[in-house]
Amino acid sequence: MYFLSELNTQQAEVVQTTEGPLLVLAGAGSGKTRSVIYRAAYLIEVKKVPPWNLLILTFTNKAARELIERLEKRFSINTRSLWIGTFHSICARILRRESSHLPFSASFSIYDDDDQQAVFRKLYKEMKIDSKVFPVSRIRYIISRQKNSLILPEQFLEFNEKGYYADKVLEIYQAYQQLLRKNNALDFDDLLLYTAYLLNDNSEIRSYYEKTFRYVMIDEYQDTNYAQFKIVNLITANHQNICVVGDDDQAIYSWRGASIRNILEFEKDYRAVRKIKLEQNYRSPQIILKLANSLIRHNSERHAKELWTELESKILPRLVRLDNDSQEAEFVAHRIIELKKNSASLNDFVVLYRTNAQSRNFEKVFSLYKIKYQIVGGVNFYQRKEIKDILAYLRVLVNPDDNESLLRIINYPARKIGEKTIGYLLDRAVENSRNLLGEIIDFKPEEHPAGISTKISSFSHLIQRLLAYSRKKPVSAVIKRIITATGISDLYNNSDDPQDISRLENLNEFIAAGEEFAELYEQEFGSPPSIAEFIQNISLQTDLDTVDEEAEAVRLMTMHNAKGLEFEHVFIVGLEDGLLPHSRSLDSSSQLEEERRLLYVAITRARKSLYLTYAETRRLQDIVGYTMPSRFILEMDKDCLETEPQAAADRYRPTGKSFITKKEVITESQKYFKVGQKIIHGKFGSGVVLSVEGKGKDAKLTISFSGGELKKVIGSFVRIQDNN
Repeated sequence: MYFLSELNTQQAEVVQTTEGPLLVLAGAGSGKTRSVIYRAAYLIEVKKVPPWNLLILTFTNKAARELIERLEKRFSINTRSLWIGTFHSICARILRRESSHLPFSASFSIYDDDDQQAVFRKLYKEMKIDSKVFPVSRIRYIISRQKNSLILPEQFLEFNEKGYYADKVLEIYQAYQQLLRKNNALDFDDLLLYTAYLLNDNSEIRSYYEKTFRYVMIDEYQDTNYAQFKIVNLITANHQNICVVGDDDQAIYSWRGASIRNILEFEKDYRAVRKIKLEQNYRSPQIILKLANSLIRHNSERHAKELWTELESKILPRLVRLDNDSQEAEFVAHRIIELKKNSASLNDFVVLYRTNAQSRNFEKVFSLYKIKYQIVGGVNFYQRKEIKDILAYLRVLVNPDDNESLLRIINYPARKIGEKTIGYLLDRAVENSRNLLGEIIDFKPEEHPAGISTKISSFSHLIQRLLAYSRKKPVSAVIKRIITATGISDLYNNSDDPQDISRLENLNEFIAAGEEFAELYEQEFGSPPSIAEFIQNISLQTDLDTVDEEAEAVRLMTMHNAKGLEFEHVFIVGLEDGLLPHSRSLDSSSQLEEERRLLYVAITRARKSLYLTYAETRRLQDIVGYTMPSRFILEMDKDCLETEPQAAADRYRPTGKSFITKKEVITESQKYFKVGQKIIHGKFGSGVVLSVEGKGKDAKLTISFSGGELKKVIGSFVRIQDNN
């Protein structure tokens, strides 16, 4: 009970309300994570509930890790037996345990977006489907929505309008599921779909998890979809010990299948619900909260609540009108430079926009002024080709039925195994009623044409050696062996392409990632992870999970990616009708309300200062058009906004004279170091200069070292090699 003094009255009430259904309406910055952590600790330490009887569901791996770390550090609770993780990771764990009741084995692969795209390209080619009539992105979206609504292919026509289009979508849906089944693979939506049907159709398994998970807590409940609601409802319907924490004012993912009805109608889904509001904010000053409250009051689909705080500030949120989108980027860059003079770190800044395309101007201007930035939601580390190649090898070692991964690596690096040879092997596999990997492993050279025998025998021996090695070695060692045994390291080392050096460095970083995962996994579970668990962890990464929080850089991200984060200084850009609210939402009251919630989320990320900007003209593709300020600006309390004087805004014209010194133009003859020059570095040895930034001895050099490393170093740390 000692820790209740660390909570406010409402948080303490949440912690001590342990029996029956509990709805916690937690406003932005109101300490909901603390409430979840302390409630779990209260159940374990005070109520003496065994940790394995708790199920805590989150929406990011980062949130799950934070809960685990804080339970261990603050309360010294052993979390190894605690069921805590994202919906998808918990469902994957259940499906692997119960695979004997399912149409796939425990070694199933999890296909990410890139894998799904590849599968659809293959299907479209085989089925001769016109991608212009049936765009892949649209069909994937439809199928995803069906799965999130727990609609199987055989039920599709019951819930959708009949006709040629629906018939063709059904045909694709069926073929897609069949191909996944053939490869012993699931996509993200399947993890939820199969778990829901498993619990619904098997009373014995449902009873087991109902008794195991005596207490269930769900964070960010407003982001759940129907499948997630059904899974939790099947587990908790009898004992009713469910605590959901969320905020309907931050429900911004309907396009991903999330249903706001889950939080709005929670009191209809369970009996005698206790409702507690967390309205005290610990993040933002009162003036920012007042602005946010004035905006969100215009929504009708919400539980009434009013954020408040004891934090005060004399700095009003600032509204800035710019002439165009280029000037908008200039303004943000200059203001960041000004604020950074007051000892602010670049980590304190974020630029939030509605669409990814808006980042282009900011990237260009930030590069000009040498402002380091990081895009959240771009191509992450695990989506790089060289990493995906190694992941494909790992998948084949774990899941012998994963033909798609096998086909990716069968001729990489090049082994002269072409389409004709692959076709021959596939035909043989069908004849022998086994998977492609089985055909390769059992390959007997004497039974096949000479031209094929040599190529396949070599690959067969390679795979068999890797399989044997993977059964007794840790993940990082297996990755390292794949990189060397396959010849990938030699391929990159012997390449003349400078980017291949970077690719090899990425592979070395991937080995380190395997070691780090193993260390964290052993701390959490007390045993080393399997390769399957390592792959699953990567497959279920979100954009936020891959953000480098240590990097000294301004964050550029969409408003959707900002939920759950907070920053000292927040710039919300592009506040124009058509962008925010988005043009697709203007004819729908519910979508318009979601756009308003999106802006509310963006505003409540700010801890200190807030800037709202809009441009009078904006370039979209090759057209420059006039814009209208967002209608949401008119809904805000004007007493909470300070308008930037136009004379001040005019300083940021990209074509005019700027008070920031522009990048100096330096000719090659002025530079102390030259491209192609040979140098010596005390640590990295000899190398060749590839590029030079600056003209003095302190210029920044990009150097290719003889050891295969590509590094950026300051010139004063190297000496020019004497050619004599």
